[in-house]
Amino acid sequence: MEGVKKQAQGSSLSRREDYALHVRVVTRWSDYDMLGHVNNVEYYRYFETGILTLLRETGLDWQSDPVIPLAAENGCTFLKPVAVSSHVDIGVRIVHLGNSSVRYETEVFEPQADAPSATGFFVHVFIDRVTGKPVPMPEAVRAHFEKERQALARKVIRWIDEARLLPTSTPAD
Repeated sequence: MEGVKKQAQGSSLSRREDYALHVRVVTRWSDYDMLGHVNNVEYYRYFETGILTLLRETGLDWQSDPVIPLAAENGCTFLKPVAVSSHVDIGVRIVHLGNSSVRYETEVFEPQADAPSATGFFVHVFIDRVTGKPVPMPEAVRAHFEKERQALARKVIRWIDEARLLPTSTPAD
């Protein structure tokens, strides 16, 4: 186990400034286990919340659009427990942009902490809603993801104080 943590820390341990997008997620009483730490399944919900907040900005309506993102793979490395607090910050960055897929890296930061408590990844494959087959991601989505990658390269960081999960038919500012 120690070797896995060292490998994760050595290859991907980041700081807040290594993420172009940070989404604040308010924690709930039910997020915590009987030891007073965030339960392991919640980390995946936090990752998803950060990613869906980014996807919402693209204008994609995954409830009705003909092309939708499908989770293909995800993972999490727990580095240290997250204790009871009012919120966590989720860092999101795009590390690979393919024809029909995108790979995000995510991290969970406690308030005031610069080092993450957990690091993870998430892969979406864009599929045709009817056939279930992979298709090129919509151009508006690709353009927004490229904009995020360019912001990260310039070290421009955005903070969103409230996760926005529901899809819309028009892109947000």
